[in-house]
Amino acid sequence: MNQSFIRRLFHGRSLKEETVAAFGGAGTMFLIQPPCDVWFFAWLAPLPWLWLIMRKTTHLPPRFWQMLWCAGFVHWLATIHWLRLPHPATSLGWVCLSAYLAVYLPVFVWSARLLMRRWGWPLLAAAPISWVACEQLRGSLFGGFTFAMLGHSQWRWTALLQIADIAGAIGLSGIVMLVAVALFQLIRSWRTKETGRELVLTTSILGACIFYGHWRLATTPDPIIAPLKALLVQGSIDTELKHDPNAFQEVTQQYDKLTRSGLLESSSLPDLILWPETMWRIGLLEIDPNEQLPASVVTAILSESELANGIDNDDISLQALCRQRLEEERLEPLAAYAKSYGTNWLVGVDKQVVTPSAVTGTQYFNCAVLLDAGGRVQDTYAKMKPVLFGEYVPFAETFPWLYRLSPLPVGLTAGRQPLVTSVAGRRLTCTICYETALPATIRSLVRYCRQIDGGPDIIANLTNDGWFWGSSELDMHLTAAIFRSVEVRTPIVIAANTGFSASIDGCGRLRACGPRRKTATLRVEVVPDGRWTLWLLWGSFLPGICVMITATVTLEHWVRRGTLS
Repeated sequence: MNQSFIRRLFHGRSLKEETVAAFGGAGTMFLIQPPCDVWFFAWLAPLPWLWLIMRKTTHLPPRFWQMLWCAGFVHWLATIHWLRLPHPATSLGWVCLSAYLAVYLPVFVWSARLLMRRWGWPLLAAAPISWVACEQLRGSLFGGFTFAMLGHSQWRWTALLQIADIAGAIGLSGIVMLVAVALFQLIRSWRTKETGRELVLTTSILGACIFYGHWRLATTPDPIIAPLKALLVQGSIDTELKHDPNAFQEVTQQYDKLTRSGLLESSSLPDLILWPETMWRIGLLEIDPNEQLPASVVTAILSESELANGIDNDDISLQALCRQRLEEERLEPLAAYAKSYGTNWLVGVDKQVVTPSAVTGTQYFNCAVLLDAGGRVQDTYAKMKPVLFGEYVPFAETFPWLYRLSPLPVGLTAGRQPLVTSVAGRRLTCTICYETALPATIRSLVRYCRQIDGGPDIIANLTNDGWFWGSSELDMHLTAAIFRSVEVRTPIVIAANTGFSASIDGCGRLRACGPRRKTATLRVEVVPDGRWTLWLLWGSFLPGICVMITATVTLEHWVRRGTLS
């Protein structure tokens, strides 16, 4: 932003109050999120922005909306400051994402004012509907960004949190905004009958949500099977976007030492050990049977007696045997560690698939591998939702040269199949990293598992948050998982590098949590929940209604202005 733009933006007395309110709201809304985390202030934090909605001016100049965007931009720069930490190049992503998210503040104010002016709706309806619509859109468009929602501030209020199994985390954001509007109206005109009615209505809705929450907590089902005993292993290794040839030894030694220490804490073995995402640093290998291996590779891998049994190096049997040897070579060290632990082990590992169907000849997957006590691979899950620009560049599978424009050496290919497996008689599924932040993804996963085998009893999440150096990203990531557990009534166990490893029950209660940027082992017992929820039935139906209302009033406004034929 150049100086002339800033002078034009703030010139004139008419917008001084609005500027203070816009940037004041940016500050108060920042305070309710980590790292400040003044969560109880969330009920008052939106008040400056609500004041902007209620301004009597019928026409606001373009510089008002520009100023509002600037306030949103500053808010998001502060809130997601951790996005600049992984690599200097991610600072560009930090600025671009903040610029995009900032658009939703003027959209919120504009659409709420439109509902009030066009349809005559009261602020008590207009503001929550517009806010929910904006959160729904930013959680869906371009892959979705769901961190730092207004409702996330209330994760500690367990009774109120239960409403998420009806309306999701966004629904709780709507409740918080509703109460904020009622308090704003109470401060603004507390003596009017209309304010009294609105206050009674808001109190009734909030009371109903709390009553529902206490009822849900009181009706938690008794376990019909024994809890799963799990060992969550949390190392503390900061991650950098560069190849370190010594990483395998350092990472493996730390995690192996922690695992063996955790196993010694009890006389009985856990049912499952969990290591975080990509903490096994030797990538697995899979070679497509259609891939023709070079003769030099076949000769180097197979013995002379084995080669003598084939006609030439292109013989089908020799190719198959060589593929098998190459794949086993990568797997053998992993299997050896699994045997030494003597129990089931879910571990994060990269995987290469060599195939002629890929433009570059190789596909890369971010995987979770489940091995049994004998070191045999029982199941593999490949991450289905890679992070846009963090793990892949759009269209780069077709145009690989795009990776030269980014700090990523290669990109991930999305997995195609959810994990549906069993560990010690409990049905288990798995997610990796940011997938727990995506409500629709977790909902689809649980619905799929319940159709297949009635599960899952437990969701395991493997995360590497070492990219963010112990910042507030860890808090936001954990909060998202807490809401997912309530929405689908399924306990979640998290193994996270640098934290927070955690065990969360089906009511969103934090049963165990590791430290920030320190090593730890957590012995947890995970009790299945399995209740059905309206969220599983209808998903974002209620927030979707808010989006439709906002879109309809916007369309009507444009049509009446003659901008559409």
